[in-house]
Amino acid sequence: MDLLLSHFARSLSGAENLEQLARPILMLLQRITGLESTYLTIIDESQGIQTILYSQNSGGLNMPEGLTVEWFDTLCKRAMEEETFFTGNVSEVWGDSSAARELGLQTYLTVPVKKLDGSIYGTLCGASSESKEVDHETFGVLKLCSELIAYQIARDAAAKASILRASRAEERMESLALISSIGELCFRAEDLASALTESASLLQTQGGWDHAVPFVLQGESLRAVRELDTGWMTLAKEAHELVPLTDALFDSAHPDPFVSAYADPATLAAGISEVDLSSQSVVALVSVEVPAGRKGGILLVAVDCAGELDNDGQVVISCSNYLSLLAERVEFLTQLERANQELSVYALHDPLTGLANRRYLVEELARMLAAAQRNGGKVYVAFIDLDGFKQINDQHGHDVGDQFLQSIAGSLRGASRSGDLVSRYGGDEFVVLSSTRPEDGQSGLEAFADRLRSVTRGRFDLPEMALDYAGPSIGAVISRAGESDPDALLARADDAMYAVKKARKGHIAQR
Repeated sequence: MDLLLSHFARSLSGAENLEQLARPILMLLQRITGLESTYLTIIDESQGIQTILYSQNSGGLNMPEGLTVEWFDTLCKRAMEEETFFTGNVSEVWGDSSAARELGLQTYLTVPVKKLDGSIYGTLCGASSESKEVDHETFGVLKLCSELIAYQIARDAAAKASILRASRAEERMESLALISSIGELCFRAEDLASALTESASLLQTQGGWDHAVPFVLQGESLRAVRELDTGWMTLAKEAHELVPLTDALFDSAHPDPFVSAYADPATLAAGISEVDLSSQSVVALVSVEVPAGRKGGILLVAVDCAGELDNDGQVVISCSNYLSLLAERVEFLTQLERANQELSVYALHDPLTGLANRRYLVEELARMLAAAQRNGGKVYVAFIDLDGFKQINDQHGHDVGDQFLQSIAGSLRGASRSGDLVSRYGGDEFVVLSSTRPEDGQSGLEAFADRLRSVTRGRFDLPEMALDYAGPSIGAVISRAGESDPDALLARADDAMYAVKKARKGHIAQR
Protein backbone atom coordinates (compact mmCIF):
# COMPACT_ATOMS: atom_id res chain seq x y z
CA MET A 1 0.00 0.00 0.00
CA ASP A 2 2.90 2.33 0.81
CA LEU A 3 4.44 1.77 -2.61
CA LEU A 4 1.04 2.25 -4.23
CA LEU A 5 0.47 5.61 -2.54
CA SER A 6 4.00 6.71 -3.38
CA HIS A 7 3.52 5.75 -7.02
CA PHE A 8 0.12 7.45 -7.01
CA ALA A 9 1.55 10.73 -5.70
CA ARG A 10 4.36 10.68 -8.29
CA SER A 11 1.85 9.92 -11.06
CA LEU A 12 -0.33 12.84 -10.06
CA SER A 13 2.51 15.33 -9.91
CA GLY A 14 3.79 14.21 -13.32
CA ALA A 15 0.41 13.95 -15.06
CA GLU A 16 0.32 15.99 -18.23
CA ASN A 17 -3.13 14.95 -19.42
CA LEU A 18 -6.33 13.31 -18.23
CA GLU A 19 -5.27 9.76 -19.08
CA GLN A 20 -2.00 10.05 -17.12
CA LEU A 21 -4.00 11.25 -14.10
CA ALA A 22 -6.98 8.88 -14.42
CA ARG A 23 -5.18 5.55 -14.75
CA PRO A 24 -3.30 5.69 -11.39
CA ILE A 25 -6.50 6.96 -9.74
CA LEU A 26 -8.44 3.93 -11.06
CA MET A 27 -5.68 1.59 -9.89
CA LEU A 28 -5.67 3.19 -6.43
CA LEU A 29 -9.46 2.99 -6.11
CA GLN A 30 -9.49 -0.66 -7.13
CA ARG A 31 -6.89 -1.47 -4.51
CA ILE A 32 -8.54 0.37 -1.61
CA THR A 33 -12.13 -0.72 -2.43
CA GLY A 34 -11.44 -4.30 -3.52
CA LEU A 35 -13.87 -3.88 -6.43
CA GLU A 36 -13.27 -5.84 -9.62
CA SER A 37 -13.63 -2.86 -11.94
CA THR A 38 -13.09 0.89 -11.61
CA TYR A 39 -13.70 3.23 -14.51
CA LEU A 40 -14.11 6.82 -15.65
CA THR A 41 -16.97 7.69 -17.99
CA ILE A 42 -17.87 10.68 -20.11
CA ILE A 43 -21.50 11.72 -20.63
CA ASP A 44 -22.91 13.36 -23.75
CA GLU A 45 -26.37 14.45 -22.66
CA SER A 46 -27.13 16.02 -26.04
CA GLN A 47 -26.58 12.64 -27.73
CA GLY A 48 -28.01 10.70 -24.79
CA ILE A 49 -24.97 8.41 -24.42
CA GLN A 50 -22.41 7.48 -21.80
CA THR A 51 -18.97 6.11 -22.74
CA ILE A 52 -16.31 4.39 -20.64
CA LEU A 53 -13.20 6.48 -21.19
CA TYR A 54 -10.67 4.56 -19.06
CA SER A 55 -11.07 1.42 -16.96
CA GLN A 56 -9.13 -0.84 -14.61
CA ASN A 57 -10.42 -4.43 -14.53
CA SER A 58 -9.61 -7.57 -12.56
CA GLY A 59 -11.45 -10.77 -11.78
CA GLY A 60 -14.41 -11.85 -13.86
CA LEU A 61 -16.00 -8.44 -14.35
CA ASN A 62 -14.83 -6.47 -17.38
CA MET A 63 -15.94 -2.93 -18.18
CA PRO A 64 -14.20 -2.31 -21.53
CA GLU A 65 -12.89 1.07 -22.56
CA GLY A 66 -14.90 2.58 -25.39
CA LEU A 67 -18.12 0.87 -24.33
CA THR A 68 -21.03 3.22 -25.13
CA VAL A 69 -24.52 2.83 -23.66
CA GLU A 70 -27.68 4.88 -23.73
CA TRP A 71 -27.58 7.37 -20.88
CA PHE A 72 -31.24 7.11 -19.85
CA ASP A 73 -30.88 3.43 -18.76
CA THR A 74 -27.57 3.62 -16.86
CA LEU A 75 -27.08 3.02 -13.14
CA CYS A 76 -25.06 6.27 -13.02
CA LYS A 77 -28.09 8.32 -14.07
CA ARG A 78 -30.36 6.54 -11.62
CA ALA A 79 -27.79 6.89 -8.82
CA MET A 80 -27.56 10.66 -9.34
CA GLU A 81 -31.33 11.09 -9.58
CA GLU A 82 -31.95 8.98 -6.47
CA GLU A 83 -28.79 10.19 -4.66
CA THR A 84 -27.88 6.57 -4.00
CA PHE A 85 -24.18 6.59 -4.78
CA PHE A 86 -23.31 3.22 -3.25
CA THR A 87 -24.96 -0.14 -2.74
CA GLY A 88 -23.64 -3.59 -1.99
CA ASN A 89 -26.90 -5.14 -3.18
CA VAL A 90 -27.66 -3.96 -6.72
CA SER A 91 -30.29 -6.64 -7.32
CA GLU A 92 -32.35 -5.29 -4.44
CA VAL A 93 -31.92 -1.56 -5.14
CA TRP A 94 -32.07 -1.65 -8.96
CA GLY A 95 -33.49 -5.09 -9.69
CA ASP A 96 -35.25 -3.83 -12.81
CA SER A 97 -31.97 -2.83 -14.53
CA SER A 98 -31.30 -5.14 -17.46
CA ALA A 99 -27.71 -3.93 -17.73
CA ALA A 100 -27.01 -4.78 -14.09
CA ARG A 101 -28.52 -8.25 -14.52
CA GLU A 102 -26.53 -8.97 -17.67
CA LEU A 103 -23.26 -7.96 -16.01
CA GLY A 104 -24.13 -9.71 -12.74
CA LEU A 105 -23.45 -6.60 -10.65
CA GLN A 106 -23.84 -6.83 -6.88
CA THR A 107 -21.78 -3.83 -5.72
CA TYR A 108 -21.90 -0.44 -7.38
CA LEU A 109 -20.19 2.82 -6.42
CA THR A 110 -20.25 6.12 -8.29
CA VAL A 111 -19.60 9.83 -7.88
CA PRO A 112 -20.27 12.49 -10.50
CA VAL A 113 -17.33 14.26 -12.10
CA LYS A 114 -18.22 17.89 -12.66
CA LYS A 115 -16.44 20.61 -14.54
CA LEU A 116 -15.40 23.71 -12.65
CA ASP A 117 -18.51 25.50 -13.95
CA GLY A 118 -20.72 22.87 -12.29
CA SER A 119 -21.81 21.06 -15.45
CA ILE A 120 -21.58 17.28 -15.56
CA TYR A 121 -18.61 15.74 -17.36
CA GLY A 122 -19.02 12.08 -16.44
CA THR A 123 -18.73 9.69 -13.52
CA LEU A 124 -16.05 7.90 -11.53
CA CYS A 125 -17.35 4.39 -10.80
CA GLY A 126 -16.53 1.05 -9.24
CA ALA A 127 -18.36 -2.25 -9.63
CA SER A 128 -18.10 -5.87 -8.58
CA SER A 129 -19.99 -9.11 -9.11
CA GLU A 130 -19.62 -9.77 -5.38
CA SER A 131 -21.15 -7.86 -2.49
CA LYS A 132 -18.59 -5.47 -0.99
CA GLU A 133 -18.63 -2.82 1.72
CA VAL A 134 -17.00 0.59 1.22
CA ASP A 135 -16.36 2.77 4.28
CA HIS A 136 -17.00 6.51 4.53
CA GLU A 137 -13.30 7.42 4.38
CA THR A 138 -12.86 5.53 1.11
CA PHE A 139 -15.86 7.36 -0.32
CA GLY A 140 -14.15 10.61 0.69
CA VAL A 141 -11.05 9.56 -1.27
CA LEU A 142 -13.33 8.83 -4.24
CA LYS A 143 -14.76 12.36 -4.08
CA LEU A 144 -11.27 13.85 -3.79
CA CYS A 145 -10.18 11.91 -6.89
CA SER A 146 -13.26 13.22 -8.70
CA GLU A 147 -12.19 16.78 -7.88
CA LEU A 148 -8.63 16.12 -9.08
CA ILE A 149 -10.02 14.84 -12.38
CA ALA A 150 -12.19 17.96 -12.66
CA TYR A 151 -9.11 20.17 -12.25
CA GLN A 152 -7.23 18.15 -14.87
CA ILE A 153 -10.16 18.49 -17.29
CA ALA A 154 -10.12 22.25 -16.76
CA ARG A 155 -6.36 22.34 -17.19
CA ASP A 156 -6.53 20.31 -20.43
CA ALA A 157 -9.29 22.52 -21.79
CA ALA A 158 -7.39 25.67 -20.88
CA ALA A 159 -4.20 24.34 -22.46
CA LYS A 160 -5.98 23.38 -25.67
CA ALA A 161 -7.75 26.73 -25.86
CA SER A 162 -4.56 28.63 -25.12
CA ILE A 163 -2.52 26.68 -27.68
CA LEU A 164 -5.25 27.26 -30.28
CA ARG A 165 -5.35 30.98 -29.53
CA ALA A 166 -1.55 31.19 -29.64
CA SER A 167 -1.28 29.28 -32.92
CA ARG A 168 -3.83 31.53 -34.62
CA ALA A 169 -2.05 34.64 -33.36
CA GLU A 170 1.40 33.42 -34.42
CA GLU A 171 0.22 32.99 -38.02
CA ARG A 172 -0.59 36.69 -38.18
CA MET A 173 2.24 38.15 -36.16
CA GLU A 174 5.47 39.73 -37.22
CA SER A 175 6.71 39.61 -33.62
CA LEU A 176 7.04 35.81 -33.48
CA ALA A 177 10.39 35.85 -31.67
CA LEU A 178 8.99 37.98 -28.84
CA ILE A 179 5.93 35.81 -28.39
CA SER A 180 8.02 32.63 -28.45
CA SER A 181 10.34 34.03 -25.78
CA ILE A 182 7.43 34.96 -23.53
CA GLY A 183 5.84 31.56 -24.05
CA GLU A 184 9.08 29.75 -23.24
CA LEU A 185 9.64 31.65 -20.01
CA CYS A 186 6.03 31.05 -18.93
CA PHE A 187 6.29 27.30 -19.43
CA ARG A 188 9.63 27.34 -17.59
CA ALA A 189 8.51 29.58 -14.71
CA GLU A 190 7.43 28.23 -11.34
CA ASP A 191 5.64 31.33 -10.05
CA LEU A 192 3.59 34.15 -11.56
CA ALA A 193 5.51 37.13 -10.14
CA SER A 194 8.85 36.21 -11.74
CA ALA A 195 7.15 35.47 -15.07
CA LEU A 196 5.41 38.86 -14.99
CA THR A 197 8.73 40.60 -14.35
CA GLU A 198 10.57 38.78 -17.14
CA SER A 199 7.69 39.24 -19.59
CA ALA A 200 7.55 42.97 -18.81
CA SER A 201 11.28 43.28 -19.53
CA LEU A 202 10.86 41.50 -22.90
CA LEU A 203 7.88 43.66 -23.88
CA GLN A 204 9.83 46.80 -23.05
CA THR A 205 13.17 45.84 -24.63
CA GLN A 206 11.92 43.84 -27.64
CA GLY A 207 8.29 44.90 -28.03
CA GLY A 208 8.87 48.62 -28.41
CA TRP A 209 6.81 49.69 -25.40
CA ASP A 210 8.19 52.63 -23.46
CA HIS A 211 6.96 51.27 -20.13
CA ALA A 212 5.93 47.74 -19.07
CA VAL A 213 4.72 47.57 -15.45
CA PRO A 214 3.93 44.17 -13.88
CA PHE A 215 1.38 44.00 -11.06
CA VAL A 216 -0.63 41.43 -9.12
CA LEU A 217 -4.08 41.63 -7.52
CA GLN A 218 -4.47 41.13 -3.78
CA GLY A 219 -8.19 41.16 -3.16
CA GLU A 220 -9.43 44.44 -4.58
CA SER A 221 -6.01 46.08 -4.44
CA LEU A 222 -3.27 46.24 -7.08
CA ARG A 223 0.33 45.76 -5.95
CA ALA A 224 3.39 46.47 -8.05
CA VAL A 225 5.68 43.46 -8.44
CA ARG A 226 8.73 45.76 -8.53
CA GLU A 227 9.12 48.52 -5.95
CA LEU A 228 10.19 51.03 -8.59
CA ASP A 229 6.76 50.74 -10.29
CA THR A 230 4.56 51.81 -7.36
CA GLY A 231 3.89 55.21 -8.95
CA TRP A 232 2.16 53.53 -11.90
CA MET A 233 -0.53 51.77 -9.85
CA THR A 234 -3.21 54.47 -10.23
CA LEU A 235 -2.98 54.19 -14.03
CA ALA A 236 -2.86 50.38 -13.79
CA LYS A 237 -6.01 50.40 -11.64
CA GLU A 238 -7.85 52.58 -14.16
CA ALA A 239 -6.84 50.27 -17.04
CA HIS A 240 -7.80 47.22 -14.97
CA GLU A 241 -11.28 48.64 -14.42
CA LEU A 242 -11.74 49.45 -18.14
CA VAL A 243 -10.75 46.05 -19.59
CA PRO A 244 -13.58 43.53 -18.98
CA LEU A 245 -12.98 40.28 -17.09
CA THR A 246 -14.23 38.01 -19.87
CA ASP A 247 -12.87 35.61 -22.45
CA ALA A 248 -13.87 38.22 -25.05
CA LEU A 249 -10.43 39.73 -24.43
CA PHE A 250 -8.94 36.77 -26.29
CA ASP A 251 -11.53 36.67 -29.07
CA SER A 252 -10.20 37.85 -32.45
CA ALA A 253 -13.57 39.50 -33.11
CA HIS A 254 -13.23 41.60 -29.96
CA PRO A 255 -11.70 45.10 -30.19
CA ASP A 256 -8.01 45.33 -29.39
CA PRO A 257 -7.38 45.36 -25.62
CA PHE A 258 -6.14 48.96 -25.73
CA VAL A 259 -7.23 51.99 -23.76
CA SER A 260 -6.44 55.17 -25.76
CA ALA A 261 -5.98 58.33 -23.71
CA TYR A 262 -6.97 60.56 -26.60
CA ALA A 263 -10.21 58.60 -27.16
CA ASP A 264 -11.58 59.56 -23.74
CA PRO A 265 -9.07 61.51 -21.65
CA ALA A 266 -11.36 61.51 -18.60
CA THR A 267 -11.14 57.74 -18.18
CA LEU A 268 -7.40 57.81 -17.42
CA ALA A 269 -6.97 61.38 -16.22
CA ALA A 270 -5.78 60.64 -12.69
CA GLY A 271 -3.25 57.98 -13.68
CA ILE A 272 -1.88 59.97 -16.65
CA SER A 273 -1.44 63.02 -14.45
CA GLU A 274 0.56 61.08 -11.85
CA VAL A 275 3.08 59.73 -14.38
CA ASP A 276 3.08 62.85 -16.60
CA LEU A 277 1.98 61.28 -19.90
CA SER A 278 0.80 63.19 -22.97
CA SER A 279 -2.66 62.94 -24.47
CA GLN A 280 -1.15 60.98 -27.37
CA SER A 281 -0.08 58.11 -25.12
CA VAL A 282 -1.59 54.66 -25.63
CA VAL A 283 -2.16 52.31 -22.69
CA ALA A 284 -2.69 48.54 -23.06
CA LEU A 285 -3.27 45.79 -20.52
CA VAL A 286 -1.85 42.28 -20.57
CA SER A 287 -4.55 40.55 -18.57
CA VAL A 288 -3.69 37.42 -16.54
CA GLU A 289 -6.89 35.52 -15.87
CA VAL A 290 -8.02 32.19 -14.42
CA PRO A 291 -11.61 30.92 -14.19
CA ALA A 292 -12.00 32.68 -10.83
CA GLY A 293 -11.02 36.09 -12.25
CA ARG A 294 -8.00 38.28 -12.92
CA LYS A 295 -4.79 37.47 -11.02
CA GLY A 296 -2.64 40.32 -12.27
CA GLY A 297 -1.28 41.85 -15.45
CA ILE A 298 1.24 44.07 -17.17
CA LEU A 299 0.46 47.72 -17.85
CA LEU A 300 1.93 48.73 -21.22
CA VAL A 301 2.46 52.37 -22.19
CA ALA A 302 3.56 53.87 -25.53
CA VAL A 303 4.40 57.58 -25.23
CA ASP A 304 3.41 60.02 -28.01
CA CYS A 305 1.85 57.38 -30.28
CA ALA A 306 -0.04 59.10 -33.09
CA GLY A 307 -1.55 55.99 -34.74
CA GLU A 308 -2.29 52.31 -34.29
CA LEU A 309 0.50 49.96 -33.20
CA ASP A 310 0.86 47.25 -35.85
CA ASN A 311 0.64 43.67 -34.48
CA ASP A 312 0.84 44.82 -30.87
CA GLY A 313 -2.73 43.71 -30.25
CA GLN A 314 -1.73 40.13 -31.05
CA VAL A 315 1.38 40.41 -28.88
CA VAL A 316 -0.74 41.54 -25.93
CA ILE A 317 -3.25 38.74 -26.51
CA SER A 318 -0.57 36.04 -26.80
CA CYS A 319 1.25 37.27 -23.72
CA SER A 320 -2.05 37.20 -21.84
CA ASN A 321 -2.63 33.63 -23.00
CA TYR A 322 0.73 32.34 -21.86
CA LEU A 323 0.64 34.07 -18.50
CA SER A 324 -2.95 32.96 -17.89
CA LEU A 325 -1.97 29.37 -18.63
CA LEU A 326 0.91 29.69 -16.16
CA ALA A 327 -1.43 31.12 -13.51
CA GLU A 328 -3.81 28.18 -14.01
CA ARG A 329 -0.92 25.72 -13.79
CA VAL A 330 0.35 27.29 -10.55
CA GLU A 331 -3.14 27.11 -9.04
CA PHE A 332 -3.58 23.51 -10.20
CA LEU A 333 -0.22 22.44 -8.76
CA THR A 334 -1.12 24.14 -5.48
CA GLN A 335 -4.37 22.18 -5.36
CA LEU A 336 -2.50 19.01 -6.31
CA GLU A 337 0.07 19.50 -3.55
CA ARG A 338 -2.73 20.04 -1.05
CA ALA A 339 -4.46 16.87 -2.25
CA ASN A 340 -1.22 14.88 -1.94
CA GLN A 341 -0.77 16.17 1.61
CA GLU A 342 -4.34 15.13 2.46
CA LEU A 343 -3.71 11.66 1.05
CA SER A 344 -0.49 11.39 3.07
CA VAL A 345 -2.30 12.38 6.27
CA TYR A 346 -5.08 9.90 5.47
CA ALA A 347 -2.50 7.13 5.02
CA LEU A 348 -0.85 7.74 8.42
CA HIS A 349 -3.70 8.78 10.72
CA ASP A 350 -6.92 7.31 12.06
CA PRO A 351 -9.80 9.30 10.54
CA LEU A 352 -12.07 9.06 13.62
CA THR A 353 -9.67 10.21 16.34
CA GLY A 354 -6.96 11.95 14.32
CA LEU A 355 -4.32 9.87 16.13
CA ALA A 356 -1.48 8.04 14.42
CA ASN A 357 -2.60 4.75 12.91
CA ARG A 358 -0.90 1.36 13.21
CA ARG A 359 1.41 1.94 10.25
CA TYR A 360 2.61 5.26 11.67
CA LEU A 361 3.00 3.64 15.12
CA VAL A 362 5.24 0.82 13.87
CA GLU A 363 7.41 3.23 11.85
CA GLU A 364 7.80 5.62 14.78
CA LEU A 365 8.54 2.83 17.26
CA ALA A 366 11.29 1.51 14.97
CA ARG A 367 12.77 5.02 14.82
CA MET A 368 12.57 5.44 18.63
CA LEU A 369 14.25 2.06 19.22
CA ALA A 370 17.07 3.00 16.85
CA ALA A 371 17.51 6.32 18.67
CA ALA A 372 17.50 4.51 22.03
CA GLN A 373 20.32 2.24 20.87
CA ARG A 374 22.39 5.27 19.84
CA ASN A 375 21.94 7.28 23.04
CA GLY A 376 21.54 4.49 25.58
CA GLY A 377 17.92 5.31 26.32
CA LYS A 378 14.79 3.17 26.61
CA VAL A 379 11.27 3.22 25.17
CA TYR A 380 8.08 2.77 27.20
CA VAL A 381 5.18 1.07 25.39
CA ALA A 382 1.67 1.08 26.87
CA PHE A 383 -0.99 -1.14 25.25
CA ILE A 384 -4.50 0.05 26.19
CA ASP A 385 -7.69 -1.98 25.73
CA LEU A 386 -11.03 -0.32 26.56
CA ASP A 387 -12.78 -2.91 28.73
CA GLY A 388 -16.55 -2.78 28.38
CA PHE A 389 -16.50 -0.84 25.12
CA LYS A 390 -18.82 -3.34 23.43
CA GLN A 391 -21.38 -2.80 26.17
CA ILE A 392 -21.17 0.96 25.64
CA ASN A 393 -21.89 0.46 21.95
CA ASP A 394 -24.70 -2.03 22.64
CA GLN A 395 -26.34 0.08 25.34
CA HIS A 396 -25.91 3.60 23.96
CA GLY A 397 -25.29 3.16 20.24
CA HIS A 398 -22.31 3.51 17.95
CA ASP A 399 -22.48 7.31 17.86
CA VAL A 400 -21.86 7.45 21.60
CA GLY A 401 -19.20 4.77 21.16
CA ASP A 402 -17.40 6.93 18.59
CA GLN A 403 -17.69 9.97 20.86
CA PHE A 404 -16.18 7.95 23.71
CA LEU A 405 -13.26 6.85 21.51
CA GLN A 406 -12.65 10.47 20.54
CA SER A 407 -12.79 11.56 24.18
CA ILE A 408 -10.32 8.85 25.23
CA ALA A 409 -8.05 9.91 22.38
CA GLY A 410 -8.22 13.51 23.57
CA SER A 411 -7.40 12.49 27.15
CA LEU A 412 -4.40 10.44 26.05
CA ARG A 413 -3.19 13.23 23.81
CA GLY A 414 -3.54 15.72 26.68
CA ALA A 415 -1.54 13.48 28.99
CA SER A 416 1.28 12.95 26.49
CA ARG A 417 4.59 14.73 26.77
CA SER A 418 6.97 16.12 24.17
CA GLY A 419 8.28 13.22 22.11
CA ASP A 420 5.43 10.84 23.05
CA LEU A 421 3.26 9.22 20.37
CA VAL A 422 -0.41 8.38 20.94
CA SER A 423 -1.95 6.02 18.38
CA ARG A 424 -5.13 4.10 17.75
CA TYR A 425 -4.02 0.53 17.19
CA GLY A 426 -7.44 -0.60 15.99
CA GLY A 427 -11.02 -0.89 17.27
CA ASP A 428 -10.96 -0.10 21.00
CA GLU A 429 -7.18 -0.47 21.39
CA PHE A 430 -4.67 2.35 21.77
CA VAL A 431 -0.87 2.37 22.10
CA VAL A 432 1.25 5.12 23.68
CA LEU A 433 5.02 5.39 23.19
CA SER A 434 7.43 7.42 25.30
CA SER A 435 11.22 7.74 25.20
CA THR A 436 12.96 7.63 28.58
CA ARG A 437 16.39 7.63 30.21
CA PRO A 438 18.04 4.38 31.36
CA GLU A 439 17.98 5.50 35.02
CA ASP A 440 14.18 5.93 34.98
CA GLY A 441 13.77 2.15 34.86
CA GLN A 442 10.77 0.31 36.33
CA SER A 443 9.68 3.15 38.59
CA GLY A 444 9.44 5.43 35.62
CA LEU A 445 7.40 2.80 33.77
CA GLU A 446 4.91 2.60 36.66
CA ALA A 447 4.59 6.38 36.73
CA PHE A 448 4.02 6.33 32.96
CA ALA A 449 1.26 3.71 33.29
CA ASP A 450 -0.33 5.52 36.26
CA ARG A 451 -0.45 8.74 34.23
CA LEU A 452 -2.37 6.95 31.48
CA ARG A 453 -4.73 5.22 33.96
CA SER A 454 -5.59 8.51 35.61
CA VAL A 455 -6.82 10.12 32.38
CA THR A 456 -8.75 7.10 31.05
CA ARG A 457 -11.16 6.56 33.92
CA GLY A 458 -13.83 8.57 35.63
CA ARG A 459 -16.58 10.70 34.11
CA PHE A 460 -16.49 11.56 30.42
CA ASP A 461 -18.79 14.35 29.27
CA LEU A 462 -19.76 13.37 25.73
CA PRO A 463 -21.88 15.46 23.34
CA GLU A 464 -24.91 13.19 23.89
CA MET A 465 -24.46 12.11 27.50
CA ALA A 466 -22.15 11.82 30.50
CA LEU A 467 -20.49 8.43 30.89
CA ASP A 468 -18.85 6.97 34.02
CA TYR A 469 -16.05 4.61 33.05
CA ALA A 470 -14.06 2.32 35.37
CA GLY A 471 -10.99 2.43 33.16
CA PRO A 472 -9.23 0.23 30.59
CA SER A 473 -6.71 -2.57 30.91
CA ILE A 474 -3.22 -1.13 30.40
CA GLY A 475 -0.14 -3.24 29.82
CA ALA A 476 3.12 -1.27 30.00
CA VAL A 477 6.59 -2.60 29.14
CA ILE A 478 10.06 -1.13 28.69
CA SER A 479 12.39 -1.90 25.80
CA ARG A 480 15.39 -4.12 26.41
CA ALA A 481 19.00 -3.33 25.60
CA GLY A 482 19.61 -3.80 21.88
CA GLU A 483 15.93 -4.42 21.12
CA SER A 484 15.10 -3.26 17.58
CA ASP A 485 11.98 -5.19 16.50
CA PRO A 486 8.89 -2.94 16.95
CA ASP A 487 6.44 -5.83 16.35
CA ALA A 488 8.06 -7.95 19.06
CA LEU A 489 7.94 -5.08 21.55
CA LEU A 490 4.29 -4.41 20.73
CA ALA A 491 3.55 -8.11 21.24
CA ARG A 492 5.12 -7.96 24.72
CA ALA A 493 3.00 -4.93 25.58
CA ASP A 494 -0.08 -6.74 24.28
CA ASP A 495 0.72 -9.76 26.48
CA ALA A 496 1.16 -7.45 29.48
CA MET A 497 -2.21 -5.88 28.76
CA TYR A 498 -3.94 -9.28 28.63
CA ALA A 499 -2.34 -10.23 31.95
CA VAL A 500 -3.80 -7.06 33.49
CA LYS A 501 -7.19 -7.79 31.91
CA LYS A 502 -7.17 -11.34 33.30
CA ALA A 503 -6.24 -10.11 36.76
CA ARG A 504 -9.00 -7.47 36.68
CA LYS A 505 -11.57 -10.08 35.69
CA GLY A 506 -10.42 -12.35 38.53
CA HIS A 507 -10.66 -9.48 40.99
CA ILE A 508 -14.20 -8.71 39.87
CA ALA A 509 -15.15 -12.41 40.10
CA GLN A 510 -13.83 -12.67 43.71
CA ARG A 511 -15.89 -9.68 44.69
